[in-house]
Amino acid sequence: MKLKSLEIAGFKSFANKTTINFTDGLTAIVGPNGSGKSNVIEAIRWVLGEQSSKTLRGSKMSDVIFSGSSTHKPVNRAEVKLTLDNTDQYINSSYSEIIITRRLYRSGESQYLINNSECRLKDINNLFMDTGMGIGSFSIISQGSVEDIFNSKPEDRRSIIETAAGVYKYKQQKHDANLKLQQTHENLDRVEDIIFELKDRNDQLKEQSETAIKYLDLKKELKKYDVSRIALELNQVGADWNNTKTIIAEEKQNAEDINKHLNELTSQKKSLNEQLEVLLTKKEEQQDNLLNYSKKIEQLSGQQNLSKQEIEFKKTSLKEHKANLEKLNSQVADLQTKEKEINSEIDKLNQEIDKHKQYLEEIDEDKIDQMIADKKEEYEDVRGEYLAIMQKIANVNNESTYLEKTQKQADVQNDSNRQKISGVNNEINQLEQSVKELNQAYNKKNEEVQKVQSDFNDYQAQVNGLKKQVDNQQAIWYKQLEDTQNLKIKYNSLNNLQNDHSNFYRGAQSVLNNKKHLNGVLGSVSDFIKVPAEYTTAIETALGNQLQQIVVTNNSSARQAVKFLNDNRLGRATFLPVNEISQRSVNNNVLSTCQNSDGFIGVANELVQINDKLKSVTSHLLGNVLIVNDLHTATDIGNKIRHSNRIVTLSGEIVNAGGSITGGSNKRQYDGVLTQKNKLEELEKQFKESQEVAKQTEAKLVELQDQLKELNAKSDSFYDNKRKYDGQLDSINNKLTFAKESLVRKQRELKAIRMSNGGLFDDDIDEKQRQNKKLKEQLNVDLVNNQTKSKDIQEKIETLESMKDNNSSKVQSTREKLIVLKEKLSNFRDQKANLIEDFDRLDADIDDEKDNIDELNEAISNNMLSVNQDDEIKLVNQQIQVIQSNLQECKESIDEHQAEIKEIEDQIDKQTMDSVNQQNYLNKQTNKFDQLEKQLASLKQQLIGKYEVNLNEIDDIVVDDTIDNIKAHIDDLRRSIDHLGVVNVSAIDEYKEVSKRYEFLVQQSDDLKNSSQQLTDTMNKIDVTVEKKFKDTFDSIATQFSKVYNEIFGGGKAKLLLTDPNDLLTTGIEIMAQPPGKKYRHMSLLSGGEKALTAIALLFAVLKVKPVPFSILDEAESALDAENVDRYARYMTKLDDGTQFIVITHRKETMVYADTLYGVTMQNSGVSKVVTANLNKFNAAEE
Repeated sequence: MKLKSLEIAGFKSFANKTTINFTDGLTAIVGPNGSGKSNVIEAIRWVLGEQSSKTLRGSKMSDVIFSGSSTHKPVNRAEVKLTLDNTDQYINSSYSEIIITRRLYRSGESQYLINNSECRLKDINNLFMDTGMGIGSFSIISQGSVEDIFNSKPEDRRSIIETAAGVYKYKQQKHDANLKLQQTHENLDRVEDIIFELKDRNDQLKEQSETAIKYLDLKKELKKYDVSRIALELNQVGADWNNTKTIIAEEKQNAEDINKHLNELTSQKKSLNEQLEVLLTKKEEQQDNLLNYSKKIEQLSGQQNLSKQEIEFKKTSLKEHKANLEKLNSQVADLQTKEKEINSEIDKLNQEIDKHKQYLEEIDEDKIDQMIADKKEEYEDVRGEYLAIMQKIANVNNESTYLEKTQKQADVQNDSNRQKISGVNNEINQLEQSVKELNQAYNKKNEEVQKVQSDFNDYQAQVNGLKKQVDNQQAIWYKQLEDTQNLKIKYNSLNNLQNDHSNFYRGAQSVLNNKKHLNGVLGSVSDFIKVPAEYTTAIETALGNQLQQIVVTNNSSARQAVKFLNDNRLGRATFLPVNEISQRSVNNNVLSTCQNSDGFIGVANELVQINDKLKSVTSHLLGNVLIVNDLHTATDIGNKIRHSNRIVTLSGEIVNAGGSITGGSNKRQYDGVLTQKNKLEELEKQFKESQEVAKQTEAKLVELQDQLKELNAKSDSFYDNKRKYDGQLDSINNKLTFAKESLVRKQRELKAIRMSNGGLFDDDIDEKQRQNKKLKEQLNVDLVNNQTKSKDIQEKIETLESMKDNNSSKVQSTREKLIVLKEKLSNFRDQKANLIEDFDRLDADIDDEKDNIDELNEAISNNMLSVNQDDEIKLVNQQIQVIQSNLQECKESIDEHQAEIKEIEDQIDKQTMDSVNQQNYLNKQTNKFDQLEKQLASLKQQLIGKYEVNLNEIDDIVVDDTIDNIKAHIDDLRRSIDHLGVVNVSAIDEYKEVSKRYEFLVQQSDDLKNSSQQLTDTMNKIDVTVEKKFKDTFDSIATQFSKVYNEIFGGGKAKLLLTDPNDLLTTGIEIMAQPPGKKYRHMSLLSGGEKALTAIALLFAVLKVKPVPFSILDEAESALDAENVDRYARYMTKLDDGTQFIVITHRKETMVYADTLYGVTMQNSGVSKVVTANLNKFNAAEE
C-alpha cells in the first residue's frame, strides 16, 4: 500500500484547493516557520479520524476551518481527501484504491466517507485497526512523539509495542466481552433478587396452600353440623315465640287500668306543690333578708374594733419612723465632712505622682543602654577593618619581595617569545569575554528555567493534591451512588409488593388490582391507616386479616365488587361501606378502670391516623380494642373489666373478650402489611436523603474536576515552557562548555610559553611593583584613620557608661516612691467609692422613711371615720326583729301543705310500684318476644346467607343426633379451624402460578451463570493471546533496537527492559543505552540529542519489525546536531524500500536525501501554497 495523493480545501491555512501527489522514496515538505507545512501532516491526522483539537493545535474542532485573511474571506467548511493505493491488498478490502474523506461545516455538522460513500468514524477506525496506520499509531511521528518516548512513564511506552503487536482488536474484543459480562452480572443480580423474593413467597404459599385445603374440608363438615344445629334451634325457638305473644296481650290491658288511677293522684299532687312552692319562695326571701342584716351587724362591729386597733399601732410606728429620719440626716452630714477630707488627700497625691513621673521621663535608661550597645558594635566593626588592613599590608609586602626575586630571574631569560605570548593573550581575552557573556546568558536563562521549574513543580504539586481529592471524592460518589441504587432497588421491590398486594388473599387482591374498573372501591384498610412504629406490631395483631378488608363508599359499591368476584370466580373479600358500618367504642366505666391502671396505653383507634372522612373505619375495627404494654398488664386489666373487651400488647399477645389468651412466636418469615408500609416510608426517606447527598458530592466532584482541568492546562503550559527553556539552556551550556574548554587549552598554552620564558616580563614586574607601592600608601592612610576612629568610639562608650551609673540610684529611689504614692492614691479612691455607695444607700433610706410617714398619717385619718357607727348598728337590729316575725308565719303554713302532699305521695308510690312491676313483666316478655323473633330471623339468615340453604333443603342435610352432641362437635371443628390461624384460600391457585414462575427464574439464573463463565473464559483466552503477541513483538523489537542503535550511533549498545516480566498485560518498558565512549545508563540520564536519537532508533526498530506502507515524520530530528541528522536521514533511505517516508523538516542534511521536495510558502498573507520539485530528475540531469 502507498500514499497516492492528498487533497486539502479550507483546512487551516490551505484556503484554496491544494493537491499533493506522493511518489515512492523519501518526500520532504519544507518551508519557513509559520508557512503552514505542519498543517499538511495535521490534515492527514484529521482525515484519519483525529478527535483532539489540542493535538491539532486548536481550542475547538471548528478552528481547523480556514478563518479568513486580509485577501481571502472565511470558508464554511474544511475538507481533506486522502487517496491510498491498495493494489497489494494490505488492507483487506475489495477496492484497489481507497479514498478517505472528512468534512466539517461551521454549523458543527461533520461527514466521513470511504470511496465517496458516507460512513461512521468507527468504520474508518476499524478499517485501519492494527495496520499501524490509524490514529495513535507509529505511522505518524512528530517531535512530540519522539519526546514522549523518553519523557513518558514506562507503563505508557508499552503502547508502542502494543501497536506494533496488533493487539488493539483483541483489547477491543475484551472490552466488549467485559461490557457483556457486566450486563450479565446485572441481569443475574436482578434475577437472583426476584428469586430471593419469590422463594420466601413460594415457601409461604406452599404452606398456605396445604393449610387452605385442610381448612376447606373442615369448613364443609362444619356447615353440615351447623345447619343441623340451626334446624333444631328453629323448632324450639318457634314454640317459645307463640307462647310469649299471648302473655304480652294480657299484660297490656292490666297496664292501662293502673295508669288511669295514677294520673288522677298525680294531678292532685301537682296543685298542692304549686301552692307549696309559693310559700317556700316567700320563706327563702325572708331568710335571705335576715342573713344579710345579720352579716351587716357583724361587719360594722368588726370594722369599728379593727379601726381602733390600727390607729394605736400606726401612731406608734409614726414615732419610730420620725426618729429614724433624724438619725439618717445626721449620718449624711458626717459623710459629707469625710468626703471633703478624702478629696483633699487625693489632690495632694496626684500632684506628687505627676512630679515623680516627670522626673522619670527626663531620665531614659533604655535609651542610654541602646547607645552603649550601638557604640560597642561600631567599635567591633572598626576593629575588624583594622585587622583586614594589616592583612592586606602583609600581602603587599610579600608580593613585593616575590616580584624583586622574579625580576632578577626574568632579566636572565630570553625575550624571544614576547610576540607569541601577546597573540595568545589576545585569544584568551576574547575567550574570557565570550565565557563571561555565555556565563551571564547561562545564569540568566538558568534563573528563568528555575522559575519555570518552580512554577511547574508548584502547579504539579497542586495537580497531584487535587487529583487525590478528585479520586477520594469520586470514590465517595461511587459509593453513594451504589448505596442510593441499593436503596432504590429495595424500595422498588417493596413498593411492587405493596402495589400488587401480593400478601393479600386472592379475592381482596383481585378487587384492589381492578379498582379502576369498580365504582366506589377506595382501597384496603392498610392503604389508609398510618401507625407509629412503636404500635405497629400491636395494631397488626389487633387487625389481623382485617387489614385486607376493602373500604368502599356505600353498599352499592360493595355489591358490585362481590358480583365481580362471583362472576370471575376470584375468591371472597370483606367490604366496609364507609357510611353504613357501625362504630364501636369502649364503655366509660371500662375506660376509666383502664386509665387508672399502670401499663395502659390507650384505645387502638386513637393510636392510629386516618383521613377524617374514614374515621368510621378505624372506629368500627378498633374502637373497642385496648392496647397495653405487656401480657401481665393485659391479664390484670382483663380481670378488672371482666373480660368485656379484647386487649392487645405491644409485642402482639392477645387477651380475648371472654378471657382466652393468644400468644407465642409466629412462623411467618415476612413482615406484616403495616411493617412493610413503615419500612417503605423509611426507605423512601433514606433514598431521598442519599440521592441529595450524592448530588451534593457530584457537584463538588464536578467543581474539583473543573479545577483539575484548569490546573492541568496551566501545568501543561508550564511544562511546554520548561521543555523550551531546557532546550535553550542545553544549547547555551554546550557553547559555554566548548568556550571553557578552548579557554583552558589557551591558558595551558600561555602557561607553557611563560614557563619556558621564566614566567614574567620586566614591564609586567615594574607595573606590578608600582601598583603595590600605591596600594601600600593607601593602606597606611586607612590604618591611621581606623586607629583615630577607634579611639573616638572608646571615649564615647566611657562617657555613656558613667552617665548610666550616676542615674541608676536616683531612678530606683524615684520608682519606689512612685509605687508607695500610687498605693495611697488607690486606697483613698476606694474610700471615696465606698462613701458614694453610702450616700446612695442613705438617700434611698431617707426617701423610704418619708414615704412611710406620709402613708401612716393618711391611714390614721381614714381609720378615724370607721370608729363612729353606733346609730347605724341600732337601726339594723330593729329591721331584723320584723323579718323574724314574718318568717315564723311562713313556716307554719308550709308544714300544713307538706302533710297533705305526703299523704297523696304515699298513694302514688303504691300505684307506681304496681305499675312498674307490671311494666317490667311486660317489658321482659316483650324483650323475650323480640329476642325470639331475632333468633328466628338470625337462624333463617344463617341458613340462607351463611350457608345458602333454603328451609326446604334442611331435611337432606340434617344429622340425626342430639343438639348437645352436635354443638360439641361444632366446637371441636371450630377449634380445629382456629388452630389453623389465618387461612389464604386463594393460595392454592396462587401457589401453582408462583411455583411455576420460581422454577422458570431458577433456570434463567443457571443460564446467566453459564454465560458469565463463558465470557470470563473468553477474556482469559484473549489475555493469553495478547501476552503472547506482546512478548513476541517485544523480543523482536528489542533485538532490532540493539542493532539499529549500534548502526545509527556508530557504536555503543542499547536495550529494552520490562519493568514487570511476570505481568505482560500491564508491564512498563524501560530504555537503557550506552552511547560510544560513555557509561551504560538509563535513557533519562542521556543528553537531549542522545535521547532524541535513541527514541528515533526505537521507532526505526519498530518499523523494521512491523513495516508500514507509509511513515510521516514531523521535524522528528529537530533536537539533533548536523552529524546525527545525517545519520538519521541516511538510515531512512535504507528503509524506504518497504516504507514510503514523508518528512516535515527545515534541516538541509535531511533535504539532501529527499527524492521529492514540496515547498510550502505564504505568498498571500495567511494562505499557504505548495510548490513541487522532483530531485530525482535533477540528479539525473546532473549525471
